[in-house]
Amino acid sequence: MEKTIRNNYDYTKEKIRPKFLEYDQEEMIRRFSLEEDGESLYIDFAGNVYQIHRKTGEVRRICQKQGSTEKEEADYEEVLSIYDILCYCKKDASLSGRWCLVNSLPGVGQNSGVGDNAVTDDAGFIDKYPEIFEQICKELNGEKISWGDIGYEIPVFPFFPVRLRFYHGDEEFSAQLSILFDEHTLEYMHYETTYYVTACLLRTIHSRMEKAIQGGKNEKTDFITPQISL
Repeated sequence: MEKTIRNNYDYTKEKIRPKFLEYDQEEMIRRFSLEEDGESLYIDFAGNVYQIHRKTGEVRRICQKQGSTEKEEADYEEVLSIYDILCYCKKDASLSGRWCLVNSLPGVGQNSGVGDNAVTDDAGFIDKYPEIFEQICKELNGEKISWGDIGYEIPVFPFFPVRLRFYHGDEEFSAQLSILFDEHTLEYMHYETTYYVTACLLRTIHSRMEKAIQGGKNEKTDFITPQISL
């Protein structure tokens, strides 16, 4: 079943790639201050650098392993997040500075979504290693805020932040982690995309925390900004 689901994701990713190529890439470069080298566009997302091939639309994650630079195919959630914000974002989009859970965004119906209960496992993990969680948030250019027991505002895209609000567990309540979005989020992306953005960010945080706990090379050095000759 898992293989079938993954194949469906891959099929959908390939199906929407031609749609990306219909959009004005020069406008994307101007609007979002993207770096480009003639062949590819580059964008930071959830702590990683991504390369978008201008002729094929293929998205790859740039990383460095064992001293050499490698480019790995981005997964469905990464690709959909990047395509959506570059193609859908309204020309007059602006952040409000007001924050809420995704199901409280203006115009969104109240159904099960990205709230405290959606990230219970991550909250429990963070509760064991709060200092490392804070370290990783800072590595992701997070700005500490006075929310919860630990709060950070993190730019998932250089121009689009989210806020993390964490509460330690106690004898009565489990640890809680909430991801809050700006009230104008739907000017930047579709509602469904907020789930992909959340998944990508939490995956980055979790993997970097695990690496720090294991005492390995800090994962911050594994993802690099490409050297581009303009």
